Amino acid sequence: MRVGVVSRTDTDAAFPVTRRVIDLFESRGAEVLVETETAMALEMKNETVDLTDLEADFVVAVGGDGTILRVAMGLKFPDTPLLGVNMGRRGFLCEVLVDEIESAIDKVIKGKYDLESCVKLRSRCTEMEEDFPDSLNEVLVSSSLPSKMILCRLLVDGEQLTEIQADGIIVSTPTGSTAYNLSAGGSILAPGVDAMILTAVNPYSYFRSITLPLDSKVTIELRKPKADALAIVDGKIYTGLKPLSTVEIEVSTNKTRFIRFKPFYERLRSRLTHIQAQ
Repeated sequence: MRVGVVSRTDTDAAFPVTRRVIDLFESRGAEVLVETETAMALEMKNETVDLTDLEADFVVAVGGDGTILRVAMGLKFPDTPLLGVNMGRRGFLCEVLVDEIESAIDKVIKGKYDLESCVKLRSRCTEMEEDFPDSLNEVLVSSSLPSKMILCRLLVDGEQLTEIQADGIIVSTPTGSTAYNLSAGGSILAPGVDAMILTAVNPYSYFRSITLPLDSKVTIELRKPKADALAIVDGKIYTGLKPLSTVEIEVSTNKTRFIRFKPFYERLRSRLTHIQAQ
């Protein structure tokens, strides 16, 4: 068994947890591949591997949702199963807490888990040559200035939906429906619902959100001739958009797979309880 390990590196609290994960897998006879950035943070001198070159049966990500999104975006093979250990504030994408690590590892080694397959979105600016990286959560088009709104025309499969002013436009996957989309007032989609959600952020309009078939193509046309904007993929990749640019978003052929022990509604209940307690 070959296991990849990636850690959050911006907090020292994650390091002993990551070392424990490595030790537990090695004590059970697994070959452990430590991602380069993680190994440098842990001051390891063993052979390491870049995330984009990592080939493993599955990858353990120690951190929060941000770490999961980084791994999902950077993996050489997008469908490599991920197991998230929560060291973040919410960690909805993560499956286990720190005190559950050993039992989770034993279950994984014995094959006692489910795989959840999650769709991703492909997006591009038609005026640019390259696609943006696939998104697991969402694609956001927003103003490049926080005090300004964007004016855009929204189309679905070539048919105009509306012309709207808003702080931004989110197109979300079912996985991302519990992230920025939820904060902006969009609905939650349960796993297995083949759909995407288009949600306006603080719109100057009656329009708020619409759930679309998964095979839809969403087009966002910027309408202000002198206003720049940003395309933001999973809160990680920022790309500047020139005035009057067009962004197209549709389902990707790639998917992300998660190792799961708990049912979706248990994880959702925990997430909502945490939000309400804040």
